[in-house]
Amino acid sequence: TLTRTITNTVHDIHEGTNRVMEGDFAHRIPVAGKDQLAQMAESFNRMTENLELLLQVAKENERLNAELEIAREVQSQLYPKTVPDSPGLTLTAHYQPARMVSGDYYDFHRLTTNQLCFSMGDVAGKGISAALLMATVQSSFRSQIQARDWNSVTAPFTTDALVSELNKQLYATTAPEKFSTFFFAVYDELSCILRYTNAGHLPPILIRNGEASLLEVDGMVVGAFPFATYGQSTIQLEPSDLLLLYTDGISEPQNDYGEMYGEDRLIEIVKRSAHLNDAGIIQAVMNAVIQWTGSPELQDDMTMLIARRKPPLS
Repeated sequence: TLTRTITNTVHDIHEGTNRVMEGDFAHRIPVAGKDQLAQMAESFNRMTENLELLLQVAKENERLNAELEIAREVQSQLYPKTVPDSPGLTLTAHYQPARMVSGDYYDFHRLTTNQLCFSMGDVAGKGISAALLMATVQSSFRSQIQARDWNSVTAPFTTDALVSELNKQLYATTAPEKFSTFFFAVYDELSCILRYTNAGHLPPILIRNGEASLLEVDGMVVGAFPFATYGQSTIQLEPSDLLLLYTDGISEPQNDYGEMYGEDRLIEIVKRSAHLNDAGIIQAVMNAVIQWTGSPELQDDMTMLIARRKPPLS
């Protein structure tokens, strides 16, 4: 009887192992008694049960990764494909998500023969929800751009009016806890005047003659409150002026001691790199931030946009 009990249990485990090797993780061994052989059978059943659960989780992760890859491809189509040609201003953008999808946003458009605009936003949160709100911000912004007559003399544009309408649209169509920072600027190529509204975004850095200054903040974030008001600021861009827009993934990554990279370090690296071309400045900033964190893995989405007035022809 003892021999038969042992051989039957060993046979059941052997058969169960073969079933598992064939991919049948639902197979269970019959358990009889409470001796060590029964405990062995129970351990085998728990193992196959856990393997079955792990397989289900792996399949679900594979499905989610496939959906995220589709979302990443869709989101990549939302960013501008070309940069507006301008005789006096160069625009360069860099975008690197921390995950497969991002809540950072940038855009630029040719409005009229002599006017172009650029914008940047940073949606609260990360992942799919932030990416969906980012798409809503882009859609609302572009609809506002297309709905306006930028050549009108009787009703000239103001950047704050557009941002105010954007705020109302986002508040009406998104959850109360969803909001975004937003910076919108229009550049006049004839007067070299930049009109802008900064809705709670990090102040862009202006480098002029080797010195740095920060642009104004003209209101709170968009999408949080329907009654929010915004202002419009104006600045005359001089030859060789460099304007850097960025998201908090550039200034807020932390090192091993929990210290953020910070605005001051960013300003210094941009000042030291201002003689480089736009790609060189972006690379210098990226290298400095990654070196600060000590890890190539990004802590947040990193987005930069450089607007530089071209120097006069010699």
